[in-house]
Amino acid sequence: KQWYQRRVTVLENLAGLLTPGGLGLVTVWAQEQHLDLETTESCRPCPTDGTEEGVGRRHFDSQDVFVDWQLKKPGSVPDKSGSKLYYRYYHVFVEGELAGLISQVPGVELVEVTYEKANWCAVFRKL
Repeated sequence: KQWYQRRVTVLENLAGLLTPGGLGLVTVWAQEQHLDLETTESCRPCPTDGTEEGVGRRHFDSQDVFVDWQLKKPGSVPDKSGSKLYYRYYHVFVEGELAGLISQVPGVELVEVTYEKANWCAVFRKL
């Protein structure tokens, strides 16, 4: 599929910036926003204001979503009542998906994949 190849191409371009032995880091939003990997169960529900540290505050029903975004002036507090709200496309990743993409990139090896604060993080090395 075209979208899959575009993601692989982005990773190939990142790898092209590295010298042999160099490390690359990619972080992406996880669809599993409330996952507790220690227990493999969902964490308790998150507050909608995002005040709970280390836990995602969104719920994604699918991997391809439009995420709300509000242009904020420096020093101002965003409010949804008076400011223009925009929507941007985002693909959220499921467990194993990022590692699968990196495995398609020639000349790199996957070093590790971690889950941290509702994100999948992958480190890879250029061979």
